[in-house]
Amino acid sequence: MINKAAVVGAGLMGSGIARHMASQGVQVTLVDTNEEQLARAARVNDNPDLQYTTDMATINAVDYVIEAVFENLDVKRLVLSQISSAVSPDCLIATNTSSLLIGDLEEAVTGPNRFIGVHYNNPADMNPVVEVIPGGQTETRHTDAILKWLRSTEKLAVKCKDTPCFILNRQSLPYINEASRCLNIATPGEIDSVVRNRLGIGLGPFAVMNLVGLPVMATASCNLEVLGTGYHAAPELQERSGLDTPDWDIEDVGDISKDKTSAIVKRLRGAMIFPGKDILAQGLCSRDDLHLICKEALGYDKSSPELLEMFKPAVTAELLEIYLSHQ
Repeated sequence: MINKAAVVGAGLMGSGIARHMASQGVQVTLVDTNEEQLARAARVNDNPDLQYTTDMATINAVDYVIEAVFENLDVKRLVLSQISSAVSPDCLIATNTSSLLIGDLEEAVTGPNRFIGVHYNNPADMNPVVEVIPGGQTETRHTDAILKWLRSTEKLAVKCKDTPCFILNRQSLPYINEASRCLNIATPGEIDSVVRNRLGIGLGPFAVMNLVGLPVMATASCNLEVLGTGYHAAPELQERSGLDTPDWDIEDVGDISKDKTSAIVKRLRGAMIFPGKDILAQGLCSRDDLHLICKEALGYDKSSPELLEMFKPAVTAELLEIYLSHQ
């Protein structure tokens, strides 16, 4: 049972994680070296179980701490080392990384048997799905304890293997990147409109990118490229993420031609099917867990397993060929 916890990193994700844990009756300390960041987090939280500090030494008595700083290997290793020095030997230590391998981070932790990946999806206090990723040295009892505790806090916890971008981002990033590539035939507003009205997904890919942050999406996409064909980062996303104000302009649109709509639908359906087929073939998670991630975390109208079961093999092959032709 976790009674006292800490979150290190008071950005959008870290403050959301802290807010969720505090709402479940956990005493939470939110730590960040940036006082302005802490002040912003405090303005949207009024839970008395949530405290704020710049002093890492104050978390010495917590049961559990999760690191939620920027998605950079060296930064995360430094922060995890600092956390290890601050907490007791019995404290569970987690990282909220979305795309870095747990095996590449565990060497920074003193006592890596207590270290585990716990990846919340944005917004962390509202999205129900959390990926749990044991490292090579994580003790099974700690994995089981985290899964049980997360489920007791109204989260749908899914156990994943330690693979690039885990399951959630491995499934979603090809779709996000293909939407960016579709800018060669349509505008952000047109693409989001087709996704909402034809694919039945409430939030279009460009709205998702603006919500999560283009730099975060771009970094994760680069980390996924190690998987090779079908997982390449879109140049359009990479270039846009480097701007001072990278958010996409998502304009209101009128009627969209049938040909353009059909092309967008086929390309994005292929981008949903491709990683799902790959994930299942490699046994990275169960069919039901992948279905849950697609529906509950990503908001897909049809999960990738459902699409694979729904389409005839010839249709699936055509959609995959279309998708891969734009890589």
